[in-house]
Amino acid sequence: MSDTKARIIDITPQALQANKTAADNEGAAGAQPVLIPFRKKQRWGYCSADKKVMVPYVYESTSPFSEGLGAVQQHEKFGYINTAGTMVIPCKYEFAGLFKGGLAVVCIKKKYGFIDATGKLVIAADYDYADNFLDGLAVVERKGKLGFIDTTGKVVVPIKYNEVSPFRDGVSFVELGGKDLFIDKTGNEVPEPDDVIYTDGVAVDFSDEKEAFGVISKDKSIVVPYIYEYINDYSEGLAAASLNDKWGFLDSKGQVAIPFVFDDVLDVFEDGLALVEVDEDFGYIDKNGTQYWEN
Repeated sequence: MSDTKARIIDITPQALQANKTAADNEGAAGAQPVLIPFRKKQRWGYCSADKKVMVPYVYESTSPFSEGLGAVQQHEKFGYINTAGTMVIPCKYEFAGLFKGGLAVVCIKKKYGFIDATGKLVIAADYDYADNFLDGLAVVERKGKLGFIDTTGKVVVPIKYNEVSPFRDGVSFVELGGKDLFIDKTGNEVPEPDDVIYTDGVAVDFSDEKEAFGVISKDKSIVVPYIYEYINDYSEGLAAASLNDKWGFLDSKGQVAIPFVFDDVLDVFEDGLALVEVDEDFGYIDKNGTQYWEN
């Protein structure tokens, strides 16, 4: 699976996984999640923002809630609980993703398909790999080739590419037969888009001269100096960045919002949470930098 994910690339330097959706009653994107995955040593549960235990630490792993369900791991199998902590879909999968548009990717006997919120398999587990749905499309792999399906399971972009990116503004970057191409959501080739994508008036930029990343505004003025080894695109007003082999987060004004103390950022902020790695272990932080783990 990791080999495949390494080949699912983005048009811009941005983490692939859009993996943090809060429970149904959380409100607007970026709001403080109601239930937060919390790691206590090597066991996982869920807590509130003030770290009050909401779901006991009895799981091998937990994921952020998405559409009212949280993926949990028990006895090396994955299933789903509801916000009351009740198991509603048994732990029987080799992998369980986040619900997006009513569907979640699962792995059954080393094949990937999609279930609905009742646990019914609605898209057959026929793929060697599949990713979460994003804007109605999901990356799938078969026999080493990648393409896209829609929420009905229909293949809408042929499974023939060596590399693909998630669609951004209706365009995906793909590699086919040694050629780099850009395609639309029907698989037709389109012109290369502008490689500078602005979010809230700023965009990540790379300087060939300084061999470093910075951030510019629409008038090309420098918002963040070109000193960083890497900067992800902004997500919920914050951008993950690397400096001196440590990771932290910058705000849209270029100020350090969360200090550079992490070894890696595994998932950027979505619905108020980011997944980070520290000392060969990992856990979630909120936008204040609060760490939801206890070693």
